Amino acid sequence: MAPALSDFQPQPALQTSAAAQAAIGDGLVKEAQAFADELAAWRHDLHRMPELGNDLPQTSAYIQARLNEMDIPFSTLVDGSCVVGLVGAGAAAAQGNGVCTDEQAGTVVMLRGDMDALPVVEESGEPFASTNGCMHACGHDMHATALLGAARLLKAREAALVDANATVKLLFQPGEETFEGARAAIADGLLENPRPQAAFAMHVNSQSPLGLVLYGSPALSGVYGFRITLQGKGGHGSSPEICIDPITAGVHVHLALQELIAREVPAAKEVALTVGKFAGGQAANVIPDTCVLEGTLRGFDVELMEHLKTRIAEVVKGVATTYRTPATIETLSDVPPLVLDDDMTQASLGYVGATLPKVAFLPLFHAMASEDFALISSEIPSAYFTLGAAVTDTDEHFAQHHPKARFSDAELPLGAAAYAAVALGYIADHKE
Repeated sequence: MAPALSDFQPQPALQTSAAAQAAIGDGLVKEAQAFADELAAWRHDLHRMPELGNDLPQTSAYIQARLNEMDIPFSTLVDGSCVVGLVGAGAAAAQGNGVCTDEQAGTVVMLRGDMDALPVVEESGEPFASTNGCMHACGHDMHATALLGAARLLKAREAALVDANATVKLLFQPGEETFEGARAAIADGLLENPRPQAAFAMHVNSQSPLGLVLYGSPALSGVYGFRITLQGKGGHGSSPEICIDPITAGVHVHLALQELIAREVPAAKEVALTVGKFAGGQAANVIPDTCVLEGTLRGFDVELMEHLKTRIAEVVKGVATTYRTPATIETLSDVPPLVLDDDMTQASLGYVGATLPKVAFLPLFHAMASEDFALISSEIPSAYFTLGAAVTDTDEHFAQHHPKARFSDAELPLGAAAYAAVALGYIADHKE
């Protein structure tokens, strides 16, 4: 049976400054719960229209429409699929094009919600399930909706943000699942006009009860994704001696990569190398011209990861030479570990605890999954939590990325309040 929130002992009360406590107040959750039905409706709309990677035209248009309804200026990046809104001192200056200078914005904190989906055929049974062959199986529709809720809460407090000479930057990001979105947004100027002094992101957890927050650092591993193409010489399967078989070479490349981890990585290091795709040939009696392997390397030690990337190239080249199959290696993804700022993390725990007093915090967030928010956290001080979003029926608790994964709409007001509390608390503690 899955645990309930009552099964966890919350850590001692976190210290929050009087200024932050006053700025956050005690009404964020109640205010968000007052429009919980609208939050759920937004989430269901987004859930029905899952889109992939950095190509999110419908999702982006939906977010833009909601921001327009709230009179929140925004700009778009990544060919229109990334939406960046501004609330507070910089908003007036941004009315024309959605951007403003650092001087106009004052103190800036950025809240990030990703919004891309997965190429998974949905089997959740939800009445609002998607039907286009894709699915929000990781809960990014929850993130985008909670951030919209936070936008409404912050807009209602915009006068106070202006008085504090502060701006909240709202990042609705594409391409997290493909590790392309944050990099593309940064290249398009995400961290400028205005530049945030800090950033915060959350991720729902489909198997944790409502009100359970997990945190840690490094929270998630770095990832190096690669594609290996081995060039052989095809021909009839009855005459392998006049061919160069890339499948045989591919088999030995795969084995050599596994031995690389087993024999060259200290047992105490957390490293995983998986070849998840092996493609070669179309018929049983034909030797193909090429064989393609795609894989992923995960780890927390940056120096070790760089060393292993070099060794992967050396091993592939050596095996390919032995089997007379020239090899090319392409980088599919390259994201560092999600390393978070201790001060920002502790402060954010306090801000969230101030607005969600019944929450339980556990310092257990450390997993071999990866997250391109790491590209942001490596640039500016950042915090990142997971927030429980399990449905009530424990028989329906499936892991994220599963076609039957479900998430509770009851998390949405909590997530919206948590986002807003971090922004308000940070600004109160960092007035210029």
